[in-house]
Amino acid sequence: MALKTSERSDIETFRALDNLRTVNEKISRGNDIIRLEAGQPCFGAPQAALDYAAKCLINDPIQGYTDAIGMISLRQRIADYYKDYYSVHVTPEQINITSGSSPGFIMAFLTAFNPGDKIALCTPTYAAYKNIIKSMDLQITEIQTNADTNFQPTLDLLKNAAEKFDGIIINSPSNPTGTILDEDEFSDICNWCDEQGIRIVSDEAYHRITYGTKAQTALKFSNNAIIMNTFSKFFAMTGWRLGWVISPPDMVKPMKKLAESLFVAPPTISQHVAYKIFDHLDELDNYVLRYKENHDILRDLLPAAGLNKLSKGDGAFYFYVDVSDFTNDSEDFCHRLVEEAGVSVTAGLDFDGKRGHQYIRLSYAGSADDMREACQRIKIWLTDNQAGNRVAKTL
Repeated sequence: MALKTSERSDIETFRALDNLRTVNEKISRGNDIIRLEAGQPCFGAPQAALDYAAKCLINDPIQGYTDAIGMISLRQRIADYYKDYYSVHVTPEQINITSGSSPGFIMAFLTAFNPGDKIALCTPTYAAYKNIIKSMDLQITEIQTNADTNFQPTLDLLKNAAEKFDGIIINSPSNPTGTILDEDEFSDICNWCDEQGIRIVSDEAYHRITYGTKAQTALKFSNNAIIMNTFSKFFAMTGWRLGWVISPPDMVKPMKKLAESLFVAPPTISQHVAYKIFDHLDELDNYVLRYKENHDILRDLLPAAGLNKLSKGDGAFYFYVDVSDFTNDSEDFCHRLVEEAGVSVTAGLDFDGKRGHQYIRLSYAGSADDMREACQRIKIWLTDNQAGNRVAKTL
């Protein structure tokens, strides 16, 4: 007799990570590939933060468990950061340090929702959301956004959703589009959700990576929102696997109990790096200037290469690009682009199962030279394929 397995693990493949692995293998074999697929900074944490962590390791080589919700010193620094940067007040007790942001989502969903509750996702959206939601025995309500709404939700869209929902994930700046939710719209959405008893989970992973408009935390508009963040993006600590959750007061104790039993404690040495990194925000802001340079290069050269339907991309380090003039199969488009032109990008199906076949995501967290070379390769590839009628266009 076959043993039973859980349907909760029957989730979709995370295509972006599959793509990442494939490109890593190609590069290890010596292939010349420009990487626009990976959503991670090409920079590392500031050296001074690494030096500080090294001293901590020398002084205490054991590096034992911290509190389950993280070192109080780090949680205090994050609380101070919210006061200084956002002018909002949170207590260290509300802050839960996590091993990357993903465990934070698990604890947030377990604390805030019951099996069968409906969570609204505004597509296109980060691919892992739907997989985490399904594994928690929760239901998904999709709300489609588009270029007219800046690929962000509006209050009208939420009010007119096909079915009621218990929670919603807001992601601003967004992965994959890099767009920012208008502050007034964000305020209206938060107020309406509070009135309707809808819990907001605000993924603020790309905050401070913006190019003009500052992204606001949901805490500015609601005391009931759950805030998710990570040290992987702005703080450039991707492989250190550290993030944080800010819980509403009524969720502090349940989140702490879940952290204790599910994860024990976040990595100690990573917390030392994170503690010190707040002394070097100026260096991290300089990283953002580099992303802005890349943003401007792609904004200028991609249309010249033939890709002229770009999301606004006012934050994060992504452009979401409509390639429907060339293909109705974005996965094939991406496969051929890397094989024939040596440029790796991500197919839109990861972010939108219904319309993603017409979109790709480009990440510009690399070097300026790579951005220019990628655009040149894309231009030549599209020109050659159009001339030979070889672009996979099945409209």
